Amino acid sequence: MKEFQHLVVAFDGTEDSKDALELGIHISKQLHSEISVVHIHKKGIFNGDSIEDNMVFPGTNSSYQTNDMRHYPIMPVPTEHEDTEEHSKETQALESEARRILDHHNIKGNVNVTYGEPSEAIVSFATEHNADLIVVGSRDISGLKRLLFGSVSEKVSHRSNIPVLIAK
Repeated sequence: MKEFQHLVVAFDGTEDSKDALELGIHISKQLHSEISVVHIHKKGIFNGDSIEDNMVFPGTNSSYQTNDMRHYPIMPVPTEHEDTEEHSKETQALESEARRILDHHNIKGNVNVTYGEPSEAIVSFATEHNADLIVVGSRDISGLKRLLFGSVSEKVSHRSNIPVLIAK
C-alpha cells in the first residue's frame, strides 16, 4: 500500500472545502504527513468570478435569439482585465481562514494561491509539489450546472494520476 507523505487540500472557503481541510488535517496527523492547502483564484479573462457567472441564456433580456437556440447558454466574449482589490481581499481572507484552521489543529502546513481553472490548477499544483493524495470537498450541484460543467471534485478525480479523496 502506498504511503501518503504529502497531502494537498483544495480550499475555497465553502463548508465543503472546510470539511475537506478538516479531513486532510486528520489524515495528516495520523500519518505524520506534510499538508499543503491550495486556493485556486479562478478569475481570469472573463468579467466575473467564473465562466458560469457570465453566461447568457437565450430568451432572457440580455440574450441573442437564434434559430431554436433559446435553451442553450452562450459563452461571453473574453476580455482582458486586472484583478480587483475586492478579489485580492477575498483571496487574503481565504488564506487567513485556511491558516487559522491549520493553527487551531497545531498543524504546520503551506497555504498557497494559484490561478486558473480549478480542477486543472489543483491537479497541476499537486503534481508539481509531488503530492501523494489530493483531498477535495464535495459540492452537491444538480441540473443544468452539473450537465454543463460537472463538479470540480469530479473533474479532479478524472484528470489526476494522484489518488483523490472526496470529503463528504
